[in-house]
This record gives sequence, C-alpha cells and structure tokens, in this order.
Amino acid sequence: MSAARATRPAVPAVPARRRPTTWLALALLALALGMVGFMFVSAMLPGHEVLSIGVDGIGDLVYVIPTLVAFLALPAVGALLASLRPHNAVGWVLLVGGVALGLGDFTLAYVERSVIVGPELPGYQLLDWLSPAFATLAFPLLTVWLPLLFPDGRLPGPRWRVVGLVAVINGVVAVVATLLAPQDGEYGRLLPNRGTIGGEVTALAEFLTGATMLISAGLIAAGVASVVQRFRRSRTTERQQMKWFVAAVALLASMMLVLAALQNAWTWNLMMIALAFLPIAIGIAVLRYRLYDIDRLISRTVGWALVTGILAAVFAGVVIGLQALLAGFTQGETLAVAASTLVAFALFQPLRRRIQVAVDRRFDRARYDGQQLAGAFAERLRGEVELEAVTNDLRTTAVGSVNPDRAGLWLRRSAS
Repeated sequence: MSAARATRPAVPAVPARRRPTTWLALALLALALGMVGFMFVSAMLPGHEVLSIGVDGIGDLVYVIPTLVAFLALPAVGALLASLRPHNAVGWVLLVGGVALGLGDFTLAYVERSVIVGPELPGYQLLDWLSPAFATLAFPLLTVWLPLLFPDGRLPGPRWRVVGLVAVINGVVAVVATLLAPQDGEYGRLLPNRGTIGGEVTALAEFLTGATMLISAGLIAAGVASVVQRFRRSRTTERQQMKWFVAAVALLASMMLVLAALQNAWTWNLMMIALAFLPIAIGIAVLRYRLYDIDRLISRTVGWALVTGILAAVFAGVVIGLQALLAGFTQGETLAVAASTLVAFALFQPLRRRIQVAVDRRFDRARYDGQQLAGAFAERLRGEVELEAVTNDLRTTAVGSVNPDRAGLWLRRSAS
C-alpha cells in the first residue's frame, strides 16, 4: 500500500480559470460592476437632481466618479486575489466586503429611483428592508476581519480564535437586529420597516443594535492590536507586507481626519482616493509584487510632505513680513508675493535634497546604506590598480548593497 502511494502520479494543478472559486469571484465582481454602472447611469438620467447621487455638471461628475471608483476597487482587487490565491481569506474578505459596501449605496439609489422619481423598479421594497444588513455585513469584514487575517489569511495565533468567534456572533446578531429594528429612515432605509414584530422583540432588537455597536468598537481595537502584534513579530517579507498595509490605513485615516475638519467635496475625493489605495496596497502585499518599493514610497511621500509644508510656511511668512514692510507702497502686496515666490523657488532644490537624505536615512535605510556603499566603492576604485583587490572589493560591495543569495564575478579576457 505504501509503495502504491509512493508511485502514484501527482495530480496536476487546476488552472485558475477552471476553478469554481474563480467563477464565484468573477460573478461577485460582475455584480459589483453592475451596481456601479446602475448608480452612474442613474446619476445621469432625468430626475437625478432629487437623488442622493446626481450629476448636474462637471463639478458633480468629479465628485461622483472617485466614489464609484473606490467602491469598485475593493471587489476588483478582492476578485483578483480570490482567483490567484483562493486559499487566502484576505481576498474573499475584500471581495465580499466590497460588494456589501457597494450594495448599501446601490440600494439607496435603487429605492430612491423607485420612490421619488419613478417608475417603480422590481423588488425595491425588499432591497430597502435588506439595506441595513449590507452595511452591517461590510463594516466588520473591512474593519475587523481584514486586519485580523492580513496578510496570510489566518489569525495571528490560537488565542485570537476567541476574538474571531466573538466577531462572528456579534456580526450575526447585528444583522438580525438591524433587520428587526423599527426606525424609519435609519440604517439606510427610506421606507417603514415591515419586518418589525413589535412588543418585546422590537425592544430587544433596539437593545441588541446598540450593544453590538459597542462590541464592534472593542473588536476594531482588537484588530488594531493584531496588526501591531504582527508588525512587531514580522521579519523580512512579512514586515514589508505589513508596511504596505499600515501605510494604506494611515493614509486613509489621515484623509478621514482632513474630511472631518474641512467638510468639502475635494477632501471627500481625497478620502475616496485613499480608500481605493487600500485594496491596491493589500493586493501588492499579498501577491508580493514590487513589495520592497514601500520603503522608497514612504520616504518620498514623507519627504515631499515636509518640503511642501516648510515651503508653504516660508512663503506665508515672507508674504506677511514684506506686506508689513511695504505697506506704504501701492504695489506692496504684489511685490511681497513675487519676492516670496522667488524665495520659495530658490529654497526648493537644496531643501528637498537635504530633507530627502535625512528621510531616506530613517525610512529607506537599506537603499541609503546601499548608495553609501556604492559611493564609497567608486571612491576607492579611483586609486586602485590591483585587479585582485578590485575583484574582492566589488564582490564585497555587491553583497553588502543588495544582499544576494549567491555572488559571482566573470571577467572577460582580452582577445589578444
């Protein structure tokens, strides 16, 4: 029996396009594409001016398109990961969470089109009743399960199974409670909830809705703690994967704070762009495509942000100072702006160079050290005449700069 097992030929791997999981992922992606297409067309059709998502001109179109792109990025990257890495739960979390998130806005557009504009579309009452369940499903998937399972699709350790069990129970209870909650116009509904039973059941549903929200806050904190734990324990490749994820989440969080402070359409667009970058960063991390570029990306982002902030402060300070000095001249304001522009332009290149070197030393240390080694080798090469010394120095520099698994040197002999 053991010999028969040993000689049994290996089963060939099933191509990705023939896997049932691939077809399921593509079906969910097609659903997401259809919903985004419906919302975009509905925003352009007559009667759009009374809808939540409508387009009256180029300005509104610039506002709507980033939102739809962000809603589509989540299921698109999720479908790609679910097709290429079907055993990694991260792709499925992105896909199902993205579809559920899109369903929340789709049902709003669908029901509004039926109730406010007309004609009545089929099944709009059922979709209106289910609309809270979609948002309630998307929220824990994207805010709890995604950080818990990233990047390998497994929990950080056996002790985290309790957190996963609580998240499952809390999510199921939250979905059921929102479906039975009686409030009209809440949880994304536009019509009265016909699923309410009344009496003690309704009171229990309202209580459970508030309780699950409190538990969800604790679960989000647990998800953040899992990311911190993974990051501290990670090494080499997993450390780079965690950097991509943390950078994307930090960008999204910062854009949300900016939106809360300014409350305008452009900050909303920036937040939608940051939301679209999150699944892209996750896809890069899981597929390990250009994984080690994150250090360079972070260093360049931090460097340009510092340069922009310093130059903006210098420009504003020089303008205010010169305006005070030139207050007696009729062209004082114009001269102050022109002088400030020249000062900022003169400071840009040297300031950018100095700040980038300092930022690279902190955030892109491997690249910085490699450049320092290569520069030092170039300086030594100018005064070296011994071939054996050059060969050994070159091999040492290559190993120290890029840390390859193996290193060799081939010298071409002269034809003479």
